[in-house]
Amino acid sequence: MSTLEVKKAQNNLTCPVCYQLFKNPKYLPCYHSYCEECLEKMLVQSKITCPECDKEAIVPAGGVKEFAANLLINQLVDNLTLTSGISGKEKVKCYTCDNEPVISFCPECNIFQCYVCNDHHRSNKTYHGHNVVPLTELRSGKDASFIPAKMKTPLCQEHQCDLKHYCETCDELVCMYCTVKKHNGHDHDTVKKMASKHRSQLKKVATPIEGMIQDLSDVHNNVDKMMKKITQQGDEMNKQINQRYDELVKDLMKQRDKVKQQVYYTVSQKEKALTTQLDEVDSTQAELVSMKELNDTLQKSSDQEALSSKKQVIDGMHQLTEKYNDLNKRPVQSDTMEFIPSKDFPQLGKFFACAEYDYLEVDNLAKSGEVPIITKDSNEDDCSERNDKTAKSFTGKVTVEEVKDIDDGIYVVSHRGDQIEVAACMSTQEIREGPIIASCRNYRAVNLPNKVVNNSGRMGQPWGIAYGRYGVWAVADRTNHCVYVFDGQDQLVLKFGKSGDKDGQFGSYSPRGITFDNDNHLYVADSGNNRIQKFDINGNYLLQFGCRGSGEGQIKCPYGIATHINGRVYVADKGNRRISVFQSDGQFCIFFGSGQLGSPYDVAVTGNNQLLVADHTHKCIVTFTLDGHYVGRFDTQGSHSCQINSPCSLATDMNGFILVTNFNHSVSVYDHAGSLVHCFGTHGSAGGEFNDPYGIAVSPNGSIYISDFNNKRVQIFGIA
Repeated sequence: MSTLEVKKAQNNLTCPVCYQLFKNPKYLPCYHSYCEECLEKMLVQSKITCPECDKEAIVPAGGVKEFAANLLINQLVDNLTLTSGISGKEKVKCYTCDNEPVISFCPECNIFQCYVCNDHHRSNKTYHGHNVVPLTELRSGKDASFIPAKMKTPLCQEHQCDLKHYCETCDELVCMYCTVKKHNGHDHDTVKKMASKHRSQLKKVATPIEGMIQDLSDVHNNVDKMMKKITQQGDEMNKQINQRYDELVKDLMKQRDKVKQQVYYTVSQKEKALTTQLDEVDSTQAELVSMKELNDTLQKSSDQEALSSKKQVIDGMHQLTEKYNDLNKRPVQSDTMEFIPSKDFPQLGKFFACAEYDYLEVDNLAKSGEVPIITKDSNEDDCSERNDKTAKSFTGKVTVEEVKDIDDGIYVVSHRGDQIEVAACMSTQEIREGPIIASCRNYRAVNLPNKVVNNSGRMGQPWGIAYGRYGVWAVADRTNHCVYVFDGQDQLVLKFGKSGDKDGQFGSYSPRGITFDNDNHLYVADSGNNRIQKFDINGNYLLQFGCRGSGEGQIKCPYGIATHINGRVYVADKGNRRISVFQSDGQFCIFFGSGQLGSPYDVAVTGNNQLLVADHTHKCIVTFTLDGHYVGRFDTQGSHSCQINSPCSLATDMNGFILVTNFNHSVSVYDHAGSLVHCFGTHGSAGGEFNDPYGIAVSPNGSIYISDFNNKRVQIFGIA
């Protein structure tokens, strides 16, 4: 191996942390490898953040050494060290006594030896038959690469012998003694036999990857073509606008700039949305390519490495498959855009673009009454039939009281106020929700918090929060495994619960969601124990329902919880991706939402008897009837800073507004149609700032209670 080849190999086998050749490399769950010693230095509170992909890994109970060993890199490092030592490029020491000079090399043991250890090696009966080669012969012109480095197989930590057996029952490599002592009666066999069986399983898992990669390549090409087409159309719109502008007088300059701004904004928004989609597609495709390369490597690797890495590969493949299935495979934007010159001087014209809903013009109306809105297409012809697929949205500075659809493209709007903004978007594609009516009630702005409650600094990490009758409110403290109850003056009157699985105790990372019923009973989501517990207002345990599973009456990692005067309890069954419904006495009723929900974090019942679900994965609010029939959804993500992250918890106020806590350290307020009307909060620890706001509740007088999770406090806001 030449000096250049050695240097290149060293670069490829260098730890990204210490920049030295790997020493006992270990896999993280994200499939990146680091020296075991480097991982020890990166350990912070039982967690390690991967320097290459920023993914967080939970360290096993046995420590960093329990991570899977990267046997392939180990072998390559040994090969490099061996080649460098034989060629004389690097100084080597005796493997046994660490002395110099070295005079021989044993291919069987894969070690260099000094004079003393060489004599002992030759005379010891244990090593009889080993072909010990003088180092001078190896350096006399022969190619050292003909001597393969022997794979360093992992040893049993208890018996210090080779792991030549594999226990299928426990999914681990074991030594001969362990098969008798610890794994007696288990399904185990030699590594060679078991490896043949499980390699086929690894190959089967990897089979769909190539199809997914090709599919995402096609998606990338389609999205890229759409983005280029939109950009070209945007340029064409600007040309038309400029041509029209040249025919008009200087009075049209202001109109020209306005319409060009609409084109620029629309094209930018479309490009931004499509760029985000491309990033998601490319990221997923890259992960699939990495997974395929890892599988290809394992197919060529040793039996031990294939078996020791099997679980990580299969788990990673399941996660990537779920991510792939969740991707939107069609371009998220339409290319329908058109500039319509006006025939009426001195009007320049109108720009139409279809994506979701775009505002086009403002009509001045009488202060109140009924106004007919006649929808038109891009040729300004009336849309007289439903198959025109015209989406309509009525918003503005007034309250839209009622909209009547008389089925021929004409809408009658009853309104109150000075003006109404009418938006119409022409499209050849079906808009999934049809016409939406945005309420124009103004939401009263939120000021700085009136009060901050942290239980004199003893509050842990508050998650769920609920407001009951007679001014009582409660907080679920996930860190301290307890529930705090406060009175109408926000004074602590009761604390109950501790860690455990007995009645009245809460499991790991619990409790989470919490709610009151009409009798001031408390229902608490004990996610660590996969159950719901019911208490009276004094903290006395009453009953529990639910257990781990996916069948009727079973739940898995419940998060949010809500009650209704009909006596039903609605549970955000996060682990099963559905809503489970029980009676207040614990009897199971129904479950729904399977296939429609990604990760339900919280639920809330509205004043018009509908159920709202905060879907953290799909970044939206989903609406159902109380009997479980799907009604609709609206996205909480968007261009606004308060709409860029996943919803955690939600509540409604007396006016029907929907308040949602976000992962971007803010609270968003939506009207009943899903339009953003207000937001407040930013990242920080001062009053009005948040560090992961989770739970939210609203009192009858409109005060807002928010559990500020990582600031270990509750902030109480009034409204202006």
